[in-house]
Amino acid sequence: MTLITKPNELAISKIKLKGLIYGQPGVGKTSLALSAPKPLLIDFDNGLRRVEKQYQTDSVQVESYQNLLDILTKENISSYETIVIDTLGKTIDRMGDWLAISNPKLKLSDGQLSQKGWGSVKGQFQKLLKLLEGRDKSVIFISHEREERVDDKVNKRIDVSGSAGKDVIKELDFVGYMSIQAGKRTIDLSPNENCYTKNSLGINSFLEYKPLTGTNNFLSVAIFDAYQEKLKKNDELSKEYDNLIEDLKTKIGNIKDLDQLNAYYDQFYNKHDKLWSSYQVEASLLKVKVKELGFEFDKEAKEFKVKTKKEEVKDGN
Repeated sequence: MTLITKPNELAISKIKLKGLIYGQPGVGKTSLALSAPKPLLIDFDNGLRRVEKQYQTDSVQVESYQNLLDILTKENISSYETIVIDTLGKTIDRMGDWLAISNPKLKLSDGQLSQKGWGSVKGQFQKLLKLLEGRDKSVIFISHEREERVDDKVNKRIDVSGSAGKDVIKELDFVGYMSIQAGKRTIDLSPNENCYTKNSLGINSFLEYKPLTGTNNFLSVAIFDAYQEKLKKNDELSKEYDNLIEDLKTKIGNIKDLDQLNAYYDQFYNKHDKLWSSYQVEASLLKVKVKELGFEFDKEAKEFKVKTKKEEVKDGN
C-alpha cells in the first residue's frame, strides 16, 4: 500500500482560508468580512456597532490576546466556520504585550518591541494560524490603512506596527484592499506597487462589493465558493489529463513498425485538444518509440524512415 497521493486522488473538502481586508475608514470592511461563511467576530476595535443591525453577527468583545486564546481554546465555537478578527493591528499589539509578560526583555525601555520581540510576534502569529487551522476555522483579519509617501507617490499599507505587515502577508491566502472608486466599493487582490495585496487563490482579482441586499454572503460567494469551484474544475482537468496521457501511452506503445508509426504521426500527432503539457509528453513518448524501433524523421518528406547508418571514415595513412 502506497502513501503517495496523485493529484487526481486529492479529496476536495470544505476549504478553509486565511485572509485580510484593509482599507479606508467607513468603507465597509467589517460588513464585508462578516459576509464570510458563518462568522464569529472577535472585536478588539468595537467595530460591530458600525455594522448595520441586520448584518451584525455573534461577537466577543476582547481586550487582551489571552482573551482571544481563551475563546479559541475554551469556548464552544463549533457552529462557526470563520473567525473574523478586528483589527489586525490591535491583535499584533496585544500579542506583543502578552509575550512581554513572560519575557520583559522583548520590549525596549520606551515600551516598543525589540528586534527579538518582533521575531517572537512573528512566531506567535504563526502559532495562532495553526491554532485556527486545528479548530477547522477560516480566519479573516480586518485592518485600517496607513499612507506611506515615497517621493510623489502615496502607497496604501496595512496599519500594523513594525515589520509585521510584510510578515503577515506571507502567511495568508489573500489580502484585499477595499476602497471606493466612482461611487462603487471595490476589493483589489492583485499584487501592485501601491498596495500590499495578494491573491494566491487564482480567482478574480478585482471585485465589486455591491450594496448589501438580503443575505450578507459576498465573501462566501466571491472568494470561498469561487475558489472551491476552481479546485473542483482543476480536479476534473487533472483526471482528464491523466486519462489523456494513458491513452497516448497506449497508442504509442502499440506502434510496432514504420507504417504504424507514420500512420500515427499523420492521424494523431498533436491533433488532440492540448491540455497542460500533453503535447510535450506525446513528443517525448514518440521520441522514445522512434529510437526503440531504429527509425528517424525525414524533415523534407515529413515522415519517418529507416535510420541511415553513417559510413565509417577510414584513415588513409
